[in-house]
Amino acid sequence: MNARIGRPSLSFLQWSAWRQLISNRSRRGLSFMTVSSILGVTLGVAALIIVLSIMGGFEQALRTKMLRGEPHLEILNNRALLGFSLLEHPLEDIEARLPEADAIAPFVQADVVMKQGKHLAAASLVGIDPDRDARMWAFHDSMIEGDLAEIGTLHRPLISFEDSAPQLPGVLLGDALAGQLGADVGDEVVILSPEAASTAAILTGATLTRSYVVVGIFHSGLTNFDSKWAVTTLDEARQFMVGYDPGLDDERYVTGVAANVSNPEVIEQYAARFQQSKDLQVRTWKDANAALLFALKLEKYTMGAILMLIVLVAAFSISGTLMMTVFFKKTQICLLRSLGMTRYDIGRLFLFQGLMVGGVGVGLGLSLGLFVCWLLTQFRYIDMPASLMSMRAWPVKFLPFEYTVICSLAMLLCVVGALYPALTASKQNPSSGLRYS
Repeated sequence: MNARIGRPSLSFLQWSAWRQLISNRSRRGLSFMTVSSILGVTLGVAALIIVLSIMGGFEQALRTKMLRGEPHLEILNNRALLGFSLLEHPLEDIEARLPEADAIAPFVQADVVMKQGKHLAAASLVGIDPDRDARMWAFHDSMIEGDLAEIGTLHRPLISFEDSAPQLPGVLLGDALAGQLGADVGDEVVILSPEAASTAAILTGATLTRSYVVVGIFHSGLTNFDSKWAVTTLDEARQFMVGYDPGLDDERYVTGVAANVSNPEVIEQYAARFQQSKDLQVRTWKDANAALLFALKLEKYTMGAILMLIVLVAAFSISGTLMMTVFFKKTQICLLRSLGMTRYDIGRLFLFQGLMVGGVGVGLGLSLGLFVCWLLTQFRYIDMPASLMSMRAWPVKFLPFEYTVICSLAMLLCVVGALYPALTASKQNPSSGLRYS
């Protein structure tokens, strides 16, 4: 007469699974392998959390610098070398299409050569309207000497050998560019057009050279701007545009119109409003930095995949641990089968063992990873390489969604690692196991 027990409860299976993982004194190797499996999962999950948090911090810092340095959206001519007339495309029409914009301003941009004394430097001359909001450019709040408003007035160089020397328009320089030229506030600099040797430029009346007074120096912390940008008014910069002639002044020609919006992450929605314009195109901050953003995303996923291999190795370790459990505790498994537990129950028992090892490892790894990330946010005086975006500490960004994905994948791998031992245990024959026990 067979005595059978009822269907085992979930709590009984959990308790049995935990007991199966604890070996007696004669078999300490099994418990060591269990601990090793837990440590493998812990280290893998912790490494993933720490690395992805730091990479997320770097990405966030880079995005902040991108959004601070350049306009979120630029409206340009379809033909890249030419601008467009503000009489043909008034600012009022652009403002009507972007009512959510925080700031809108026209700009002119031209490549020039700057000279001060014996020093020469290639630069990008940017013309803005000093009466409009210039917050979309990095130099707006980065002045270390002088004032942005001074570019709209005439000035006399501080070093002048003639009392009747003419007053000159003002220009702002990035601190690195000023260093290349050896220029300081009040010095006179000469801007040369790249078309200076062109006969066509002379015939059309294009400006070949023009003198300016440095009225300010800015430091944005962005190398491309600090070492290349010179800022003056729209009218002054327009004279250095490709194919300039005096008629462009009457038409109020500009290179484009820049705009900043409140939510730059969905900039595509704003750009779509200009798709029907035949002679205008839109370049967003994502377009301008597409290669860098793609590289950051690719690096993030690649590092995540590589570090997930640690968890995968730990899952194989779990599988080996459970196989040893099946081998050493074959008698107990057959006894449970003879008492009435089904193959399905035995399989669930070993799946619970994999879940327990994975759960403990994931919990410890999550706690360790978050603790290390928290420590990195507290120690703000860690020296960083000067070339690394001028940061003085490890940037850390907490990523709840990514953490959830990491923990879920780690648990899934642990369960997959327990599948084969569970199937092996469920196939044990009770009679043969008890016969040789």
